[in-house]
Amino acid sequence: MPDGNIKVGIGVDLGGTSIKYALGTNSGEIIKEDHRPSQAHVEIAKILDNLGDAINQMKEFARLNGYDPIAVGMGTPGSVEIERGYLMGSTPNFRYWRDVYVADELRERVDLPVFVDNDANLMALGEAKFGSGVGYQNIICVTIGTGVGGGIIINGELYRGAYCAGAELGHSTIVANGLTCNCGGDGCLEVYASATAMIRNYKNLCIEKNVILDRKTIDVKYIFERYKKNNDQLAMISIEQCAYYLGRGLASFINIFNPNIIIIGGGVAEAGDIYINKVKETTLHYAMDTPREKVKIVAASLGNKAGFLGALAYAFSRMDSTPN
Repeated sequence: MPDGNIKVGIGVDLGGTSIKYALGTNSGEIIKEDHRPSQAHVEIAKILDNLGDAINQMKEFARLNGYDPIAVGMGTPGSVEIERGYLMGSTPNFRYWRDVYVADELRERVDLPVFVDNDANLMALGEAKFGSGVGYQNIICVTIGTGVGGGIIINGELYRGAYCAGAELGHSTIVANGLTCNCGGDGCLEVYASATAMIRNYKNLCIEKNVILDRKTIDVKYIFERYKKNNDQLAMISIEQCAYYLGRGLASFINIFNPNIIIIGGGVAEAGDIYINKVKETTLHYAMDTPREKVKIVAASLGNKAGFLGALAYAFSRMDSTPN
């Protein structure tokens, strides 16, 4: 049975591919977790209904097991005005998801307080509170998935920028006049370092070399398996290309922010030391001497749980600071 001294909430991480969500506590314990497709191509109302159904599923589990969730925390791609939980403008990897009062809409569907922030911000908060960032005050987090997200913690606090639109590290320009990004810009880090980029690179190389793939669906897990088990040189090149561009981006972030630690999360980072070491090699080669001297570059320790754990931590902090 639940301990009456703990706080319980629901954390939600809306990604370009999936919605990950969990019932958890203020100490970072996960009671139950689940996931479902995010359906990034559908209209706003359908995304909201899908999110509402996921949250209500967890509410029902909580009720049947004697838990009483007090709030919902949610991370979404895009810039979020956090006081109102309002998604400002568009999100590159969703077709219609823009200009949404997310907190208000979900509150009506789930009958709980809802607090919303940028997904990469909450991934950073999750790692800072419960993962690889524990004990550090100045942290850069990047999450490598469908896109490239960024979260910045300065002196122990999330940095969001003047209008909650900052820390979009994936949309820093890494190649002048480069490939067009979904955000509308050219040469963004996301276009060159994301899982999407790695898959694109690998497919293009296979076409160029007349290599016939043994499956229709290619993902980063498959590419890393091809490299590890088959010594696939095209897979190796694809991995090295993305690791190189990420390393160049991280070197710039080190020079600007001088962090204690850089945490790399997301599906690509979960491939392990092969990838992280290649990123680290490039990063430390191009960063300036003084800020790189003590910086640590590590994989996220929470895996794909960081987003919803950060969302939980955020919800509890907002509940604690909200007047009764």
